[in-house]
Amino acid sequence: MFPCPRVFALLVSFFSTYSLFFYGSPALASNFEITPVLLELSVSRTAGVIRIVNKDDHPVSLQVRAFEWAQQDNEDQLNSTEALVISPPMFKIDPGAAQVIRVISRKPAIINAELAYRLLIDEIPEADQNAVNFKFRISMPVFLQPDKATSPKINWQIDAGNKQTISVENLGTRRAKLLNISIGLPSGRRLSPKAAANPYALAGAKRRYEFDYDAELKPGLPVKIYAQAESGPIEVETTIMP
Repeated sequence: MFPCPRVFALLVSFFSTYSLFFYGSPALASNFEITPVLLELSVSRTAGVIRIVNKDDHPVSLQVRAFEWAQQDNEDQLNSTEALVISPPMFKIDPGAAQVIRVISRKPAIINAELAYRLLIDEIPEADQNAVNFKFRISMPVFLQPDKATSPKINWQIDAGNKQTISVENLGTRRAKLLNISIGLPSGRRLSPKAAANPYALAGAKRRYEFDYDAELKPGLPVKIYAQAESGPIEVETTIMP
């Protein structure tokens, strides 16, 4: 979790979070702040801004690119897109200085479900023959909402096959952010699957959460599924499928 919902400093010990993904060597990471950590646009508010502050003692050159974000076969897929306009797409920030980035949606005025994107923010290495250059990447979510977005509608299923899994299908028109997923057995025991790379189930997407051990889930056993969503705690009664 972030210590502040709007600002988070990317420190040398920081590797990844649920909203921002950071790729690179944490021992060599630059130190800066991004506000906000998640950008929400809509068909009636098609522009937003991101502010980056360089907290380090040297200039940082960055490049920002937009990608469509989809989830297929339980994998996140990013495809280059021109649906978002980034201005400026490349820049250098001096120590202690800030850069404001404008993000504008080109999508049509009417959409039926929330659209998901990610901004990849890359450091551009300086050409220095006397030093080992380092590059890092941050992946930031951007969502474009319809004017009448509904709440997520989650269909849960637990399978007791060779790979015992909890399956999540988001039948709604808005993303679901699911944390701390677990199964409650009649004995009172709690079982937790492996954590996913990110907690989002996008609108219309399916996700699977596998157990990294034999959970001994028996078909027909009545259980409860627990999770934490943005709207609050979730508790669902279901039966384990074969």
